[in-house]
Amino acid sequence: MDKVEIKELALEDIPDYVKVNTIAWQESYKGLIADSILDEVLNNIDNSIQKQITVFNNDKKNNIKKFILKVNDEPVGMTGIGKATDEKYEDIGELYSLYLLNKVKKKGYGKLLFYNDVKELINLGFNEMIVGCLINNPSNDFYKHMGGKLIDVVTNKVKGYDMKENIYYYENLKELIK
Repeated sequence: MDKVEIKELALEDIPDYVKVNTIAWQESYKGLIADSILDEVLNNIDNSIQKQITVFNNDKKNNIKKFILKVNDEPVGMTGIGKATDEKYEDIGELYSLYLLNKVKKKGYGKLLFYNDVKELINLGFNEMIVGCLINNPSNDFYKHMGGKLIDVVTNKVKGYDMKENIYYYENLKELIK
């Protein structure tokens, strides 16, 4: 039986958190976003680690929570939640990121992280949530399966490229975890 741990991010976990995020981007977004973006993310791991260390205390003050998933003590997933960043969704929680390495996908860990995040958003006082997912990302099926309703499509600039994301809405978080 696997040992599974979802841990709130601590300073010492930041390198693992960034590495999981980076590898998951490489695995999940190949063919969905420009190789130049993936290469830039991969080549800037040290800068990303420093950035996460720099924002760590500010995140805590702003009720932004980040988690790392370890299976048998190996970091294989990461997630981040907080208040929605788009003013259009004022007073709604947001699942900013949920990434798993390919080797642990389709084993229930995504649901485990998702429900952990929903509970944490409820603890932060939110009863609604949004999540954005790149249009052609197979993870769209996951967010629909978890009860998300497609309510919007937005275009964001990422490193100079336009990226279209589906926005999924979850109306009653307490109902999701019953």
